[in-house]
Formats: sequence, C-alpha cells, structure tokens
Amino acid sequence: MSADDLAKYLPDSGCAKVGAKNGRELADMLIAKAVKAADCPEIEKKMAEAIDGVLSVDIRLPESDPMQEKVAEKLIEINGPDGDSPVIMTSNSKLTHKILKLIFDAAKVKAFVIPVDTNGYTLDNSVAVGAFTPMAVMKAITDSGIAGKTSTKKAMISGLLSNQKSGIERITRWSLEVGPVSGYELPLLLISH
Repeated sequence: MSADDLAKYLPDSGCAKVGAKNGRELADMLIAKAVKAADCPEIEKKMAEAIDGVLSVDIRLPESDPMQEKVAEKLIEINGPDGDSPVIMTSNSKLTHKILKLIFDAAKVKAFVIPVDTNGYTLDNSVAVGAFTPMAVMKAITDSGIAGKTSTKKAMISGLLSNQKSGIERITRWSLEVGPVSGYELPLLLISH
C-alpha cells in the first residue's frame, strides 16, 4: 500500500502524540513501522486495528507461478460475515484468495467473497485477457447462493474493473461500487463506509 493510499484513511491533521504534522507524514511513519496506528488517539479504534493488521501482512509470492489454480468454493465467507457484511467479487485464483484472506483476517473485517470463474487467472491477468465478463459474474452470483445470505444486491469490484461496471450491473441487476486496485486498501475502505 502506498503512503498516498493510506493517508486517505488518516486524520488530515496527523497525530500530535507521535509527532506527525499531517496525514501523509503519519502514513509514511506507519509504513516505515516507526509507529502503530493504535498509538494515535485521533484514529478510531477499529480503523487503527485494521491499519495495523493490514500493515503487518507480509506477502511473499512463491517462486513458481501458481497462476491458474482455481478455488473450489462458490462463496467464501471471511471472519463470519452476516447479512449486512460487504460482498466482494474477484477472480477465482487461489493466489488471489489466499492474499485476500490474509489481509482481511489481519484487519478483522468480515466479508463475503464471490469467486468469478476467470479460469484461475489472478484479477489483474483476468482483466488483461478479458476473462472477467458480465456473464461470468452473473453465473458466479447465481452459483454462490449469496441471495440467501445478504440483505442487499450490492457488491464491490476492484478498481481494475471500473470500465466494466455498467455492463456487469446491466446483466446482473446488482449495484456495484468500484473499490481500490490494491487489496491492502480494501478493508480500510470498507471500515470507512
């Protein structure tokens, strides 16, 4: 996560307790692990815990390329979501889901995740090859059984899919919010809502 992305979730005034004059300076200090968000009383407790959790995740990708390994689940429930929890749509890459689970577990954020069949491509690669289609999203929604678990027909897609939003909404009749490109930022955005 970049300092600019993180600063969006921090107080503009920074944090006097840790010596940060503004949100960007505080973001730099947090990313450098010079301070913890929990040390700053200006940050709401749940957000501070999520920031500290997300920044603690150290992802090391395997040397061999696990691309195109698919998750088997049709709906993934992270941290015991309920009917009001956010719904996120992403690719069906095992690597994507492993990373999302690490991030969401560290941030202690609940969510439903719908894996869209992209032939196991990671989200960025599925966008590049055109595998994340409105019809694939419609099938994923139907197969997931999400309609019986959530009280709304709203979901979030990655910023990588922003140009596909209207096509997916037209086919699925779901309302979509375009989220960030980075999965690290996603739990912070969800908490700030």
